[in-house]
Order: sequence, then structure tokens, then C-alpha cells
Amino acid sequence: MKNIDYETDSHFMLHQPFFQEGVLYYQEIMYTEPYQALFYEFQTTTDDASNQNVTYIPSGCMDILFIHDGNGNHVEFLGSSIEAKQIQRLSDASYFGVRLKPGLFLSYQGMTLKEITNHEFYLEHIGEYLSAFFNQLGDRHSLFEKIELFHSFFDPKIKVSDVNDLTGYILSEINLSQGNVRIRDLAKTLHYSERHISRIFQDSMGITPKTFARIVRFQNVVDSILQHPMLSLCDYMSELGYSDQAHFQREFKQYTGITPRRFLSYAKNNSSISYIDHCIA
Repeated sequence: MKNIDYETDSHFMLHQPFFQEGVLYYQEIMYTEPYQALFYEFQTTTDDASNQNVTYIPSGCMDILFIHDGNGNHVEFLGSSIEAKQIQRLSDASYFGVRLKPGLFLSYQGMTLKEITNHEFYLEHIGEYLSAFFNQLGDRHSLFEKIELFHSFFDPKIKVSDVNDLTGYILSEINLSQGNVRIRDLAKTLHYSERHISRIFQDSMGITPKTFARIVRFQNVVDSILQHPMLSLCDYMSELGYSDQAHFQREFKQYTGITPRRFLSYAKNNSSISYIDHCIA
């Protein structure tokens, strides 16, 4: 089995809609070459609190944040959560972030994707290589320039690792179906047991394929609401294959911390914000 579908699949949804809340500015750009990644930057405000919090929703992705504030430089790793959670955001800080499509991760100091899933941590030590990156990052004024710098530093030096062929196939099939696929059907197609493919997938991703399918379906709902915030909740449910309204509302609140109706209102109030600009490098 080859990973071709996964390697060329650049249609994953990588939304974190609350990241633009309470900041001085926010910009993001999607690249699809040489791999799909969402690059973004924002500046947090100055306040009396030592830190701020922001809601982080499940995406199946790994985020790497390069941060500069009055105390120096920091690198933060965010593994995909499995439910909505509050993450720390430093005040009066400049952020440059990279969100890699599900299954990709920056292998740094032996770290694996499974280990980072559902965890948030800062590097304890910024070594010489990262210090050089931060020094040059400060001289880059546009997001495009920062993205080019990221590619020049990290693509050849820190391996952008992808998953095994079986997991890659499952990732693409779940993504293609917008999360509406039975894992048992995938197992039959692959001539494996459902237990076997679930174990292989979880060893790579840190979550089960069923959990990932729910996240993909949820991310597609979020995308639909952000792109078309004037529809009714029933429209979003039917479009993405939800048949049970109670289940839809319960799962949505688990993943965002708020009800679908409240999120729809949030999207309408922020409809002027351009969430994603697509760009092929």
C-alpha cells in the first residue's frame, strides 16, 4: 500500500476559530506545497494578567508556536485536543504559528506525534539553532517572509515526518468522506480486522480512527458555519450526515465549549474576518 493519496491530500480542515479573539491583529495563510500547513501570526494585548487563555478545539493537527515577549523567546507545542480546552496565551507577545495537517509533525528531540496528542508544553531550552531562527524571524516583516524562513530552517533540518502507509490511507479516506465512514468498512476494504487498523492508527496518531472521524466531521461543520453563517443548524446537520440533533449538539459543545447556536451567532458577528487565505508555494 502506498501513501500517495495522503501525501497529495491538501483538503483537511485546520480551523481554530477562537485564535483571533482578543488580539491586536490576526492573519493566516494556507499552503498546500510542499505539504499542507496553515501559517498564522498575531499580537496579543497588554493587560494586568500574567497570561490569557484561548479555547483550543480538536483538529487532529499539531501546532508549533514561536513566541517573543518581554521575557525572551519561547517555543510551544500543541497536540490536537480531544475536546475543547483552555490553553495559555502570553500577554504582550508576538506569535508566529504553524499548523500541520493531521499526521504530520516536526520530529524534535525524539518527540512523536502520539506523545504530543492532547498535550501542551513549552521547550525548556532554546538552543543555538532555534536562537538563530528567532534572530532572523525578528527581521521578517510579512507573514510570507516568515513562512519562507520557516521552510528554509526546518524542512531540511527538522524532519517533517509523515505516518505509515496504512494510517495515511485511513486519514485520507476519513477526510474524503468528511468523517462519515464506518471503520469496519475501511477494515474490510483493507482486508484487516477493525481492531488491527485501530491499533496501528492509534500508535501513530494518539487517537483512534473513530475519534478522528468525529473530529473531521466536526471540523467540516465548523468550516461550513464559518463559510456560510446564514444557514440554519438543520442545514449544517444534514449536510454533514448528523441524523440526531441531541447528539449533534452534545458533540459540538464537547468540541467547542459552546452550543452550535451560540457558535453560529459568533460566526455571524465575525463574518467580515477572512479566516483562511489559500496559497500554493
